Amino acid sequence: MMTPRERLLEVLRLSLLLILAVALQAVLTSRLTVLGVTADVFLMLPVLVGMTRGSLAGAVFGFVSGLLADIIFMDPIGLRALIYLLVGYLSGRYAEWMPPYSAWAVVALTAVATLLGQWVYAVFQFLTGNRAPFFTMVWRQVLPAAVVNGLLVAPLYLGLVRLKLVRRLEPGGMSKR
Repeated sequence: MMTPRERLLEVLRLSLLLILAVALQAVLTSRLTVLGVTADVFLMLPVLVGMTRGSLAGAVFGFVSGLLADIIFMDPIGLRALIYLLVGYLSGRYAEWMPPYSAWAVVALTAVATLLGQWVYAVFQFLTGNRAPFFTMVWRQVLPAAVVNGLLVAPLYLGLVRLKLVRRLEPGGMSKR
């Protein structure tokens, strides 16, 4: 059980993580395109929070992160919030079910989460009137985004561990406190 002081420090860390996400997305990743896509920091962070803090924290952080992404990307409010909520929750459930042992698990889980999240987003885009061929969207946007996010999450994870904003994953348990 966490004391009120520890809970407040945890909320401050997660708030700082959101501010860092906005800064990274606005300043750095939105200006760099790799394979024709930009990295989505708002999707990577719920995976990290879910894996290191559990499914409930991952879901709440994913929801708030998704709302921020909806506002920043000027998308319909709620779509990314729902997708990132599910990403954070499922990442946390995965970490509770099968504890990750290394940063490679973070890379693989982020790539899979990006693949599924972007696929759901592409389906929504297709259903709401974007008449681009669906499999072209998957080939040109979804698959490259999974590769880019998967490769960029490792240095992001290691940097956030060093800044003590994200806990280090430990063999056999959720994460080191």
